[in-house]
Amino acid sequence: MNKVILYIKDSDSVYQAVDLFSDETISVTSKIQDIRDISKVFTDFSQSFTLPASSKNNKIFRHFYNYFISEGAFDARKKVDAVLEINYIPFRRGKIFLNSVKMKDNKPFAYNVTFFGNTVTLKDSLGDDELNQLNFSQFNHSYGSDEVRDGLTTGVNFSGNTTSIIYPLITHTKRLYFDSRNSGGHSLDGNLHYQSTGGGSNNSNLALEYTDLKPAIKASDIINAIEDSPKYNISFVTGDDDDFFDSTAFSNLYLWLSRNKGVLGGAESAEEKIKVLEDWQYDSGDDFVSISSDGQEVFFTDIPASGVPFGSVGLNCTITPSSGYEDVQYTIQMYREGVLWVETSNVTGTNAVSYNTQFFANTTFNNKRFKFIVRSNSQFLFTPTLNMFDLLSFTPRQQFLDCNPGVLTAQSEVIINEEIPKMKIIDFLSGIFNMFNLTAFFIGDMNSPNFGKIKVMKLDEFYAPTDTSSDAYPSNVYDITKYIDSTETDVEATIPFSEINFKYQEAKTLLMKQHSEAFNSEFGDEEFKPEGVDRGKPYDVKVPFEHFKFERLFDDDTSNIIADTPTDIQWGYSAGDNFKPKPEADPKTGNYEPVLTSPMLFYGINTTISNASRYINWTGTSHQALSTYWRPSNTNETGSNPNYNSPLYSGTTTSTTANKLVDSSQSFLSTVEVGDFVLNTTDSTSALVTAVDSNTTLSLDLDIFVSGENYKVYRKPSFTLNFDNEIDEWNLTDYSGETSSLFSKFYKTYIEDAFNAKKRIFKLTAHLPNSILLNYKMNDRFQIGDKVFTINSIDTNLKTGESKLELLNVL
Repeated sequence: MNKVILYIKDSDSVYQAVDLFSDETISVTSKIQDIRDISKVFTDFSQSFTLPASSKNNKIFRHFYNYFISEGAFDARKKVDAVLEINYIPFRRGKIFLNSVKMKDNKPFAYNVTFFGNTVTLKDSLGDDELNQLNFSQFNHSYGSDEVRDGLTTGVNFSGNTTSIIYPLITHTKRLYFDSRNSGGHSLDGNLHYQSTGGGSNNSNLALEYTDLKPAIKASDIINAIEDSPKYNISFVTGDDDDFFDSTAFSNLYLWLSRNKGVLGGAESAEEKIKVLEDWQYDSGDDFVSISSDGQEVFFTDIPASGVPFGSVGLNCTITPSSGYEDVQYTIQMYREGVLWVETSNVTGTNAVSYNTQFFANTTFNNKRFKFIVRSNSQFLFTPTLNMFDLLSFTPRQQFLDCNPGVLTAQSEVIINEEIPKMKIIDFLSGIFNMFNLTAFFIGDMNSPNFGKIKVMKLDEFYAPTDTSSDAYPSNVYDITKYIDSTETDVEATIPFSEINFKYQEAKTLLMKQHSEAFNSEFGDEEFKPEGVDRGKPYDVKVPFEHFKFERLFDDDTSNIIADTPTDIQWGYSAGDNFKPKPEADPKTGNYEPVLTSPMLFYGINTTISNASRYINWTGTSHQALSTYWRPSNTNETGSNPNYNSPLYSGTTTSTTANKLVDSSQSFLSTVEVGDFVLNTTDSTSALVTAVDSNTTLSLDLDIFVSGENYKVYRKPSFTLNFDNEIDEWNLTDYSGETSSLFSKFYKTYIEDAFNAKKRIFKLTAHLPNSILLNYKMNDRFQIGDKVFTINSIDTNLKTGESKLELLNVL
């Protein structure tokens, strides 16, 4: 019989050992990925159990049963940190949730609680908070033609960092095309062909403008913002080869910043104007406020740490319209630490935003930075005034700050928190997890340098056996044959559903709708329908993101000698299928109505345009030809293509061997990799490289060559954002149906194994010794006789060591 010890962290952050009933059963269930519910990531949890209302436990749960007591009472709305030990050896770290208190004779008798593993921290800590509650203030930047052009060509520069915020070639309204004709061609707005002089249709009036674009933020910077927030206390493991957030698949993934449809800021008919109040200067009163070096942020620096119950500290920003602008509607916003804190919206005349705090909470107020923003859809002139005050023992100390009069003539600042899509943080994370089939778990080993962090990795890598798994989190094999109760074993089928559908949110954009109508399928979605399965219902894995189909442009001038090859320009279009031309405009437009999409992820690839005659036509402070731009893509890299891009190798076969490409003149070892694409240009058959045998020989999955036939070797991009095999918009090929789709790279092994006719769930009972019970991980394997199993779930009685196992046979 084991001795079980439960520690609960008290209000003083000290772990207290609680009293337990001697006959109480405490069972903990561990699972990380249930094969019957593949879209969810699980964690350790216990059945509810009871604790005696002893004097020690009463102190920990501090008068919870008495609702008349509020100050200092236990807050059962929150989980509290806890540790379970077996025979004084740590078993699991997690949290305890107080469910109820049982009363007898008006006195507490027992507390009912539930234990949860620490990975639950993700959902509990993040709650319903949205992405715009994270701090992205370091990425706010000026908004104008030069800034957006730089963001399009190289990225917005933040002290040398030019990849966090980019302006991808995705337009919200303007329809782009390329026509190199100097006359007689298109006269519609949106022609990307640059012509240095006017004339014809290809002048600067038809070009790309800065208001056509919106920024995007790197997904890894969203992860960093989650980790940097002191509110959540979440940290992810980084630095190991198998950490997903450090992987190539994640490194250049971006979230498009489109919170509203149409132009940046969301005003379709009138461009919204934004003014960040700056150049604050000390005016009068006691000097107890500091101003940031850029003049935009102010913060208290001399507030007592504690102790004045009736005092308060605060600030008040007043906006006074200039003469003639009293009827202009505007909004004042106060940001604290980069997050919107207070807003006075859609007002006219003199108005203010204010914020006060009681002294008992002022330790969270001291040194907090405040910024003020004024927004309007109309030109607006005004005078701002900032009053900072500290009422100490009823004696006011005041400081007045002034800044230059505000002038709103056009949006001058991009506030990332104002533009990031409306989305919960937990939905962003779960969407990433479901796209890439990830799992997450808490590092509970106090000897690990990553103790207390959450490790995120591909599910296939998590379950990989020891000989192929990363050294960072290896799997072990435990022989449990002699601990098994063989008197009763249940064997069940693994899959309770007939098919699995991998889906993005409903598509609203023009190119996506055209694809659906043309092919009767949704671009990027996948259906896995195994043959011979006629039981169960369909199961949907649906991510909270919308998907885009991008377009690589061809030259509309068919007389151009290179018109049959695509340009180096690929773009995205965030407009629907409602055509709204303006033939009366100058220049005329042939645009479609913009739509508000669900949050959209894409890969950003900084692209150089190889042909000077096909540079991007840009209208800004001057008419320019742009030779580089950030290309939106569903693939993480360019790869190569049988039709347009240079091959890795080309040549003629010199001998014939089944399922081989043999060329005695080559040196394949230096460049070719498994998975590369081989095209027989003599008869247009193709195959994939399965092994690089030598400098002169490649093994292929198909027999496609005889001696003397011509070939080319190409490489597909390593990752795509399509669940299924789609034609790569850039390379215009599907690599014989073997693109690096989300399904093939992240789901195929796991799903095909689960649907294998030989796969079973074995339910049995074992009496595991503490040497196993205290050390097993969910990616370890159990051996019974000569058979090896992976773990689906373990339900363990901690006192007796009896475990109800759900095991999956390894095929």
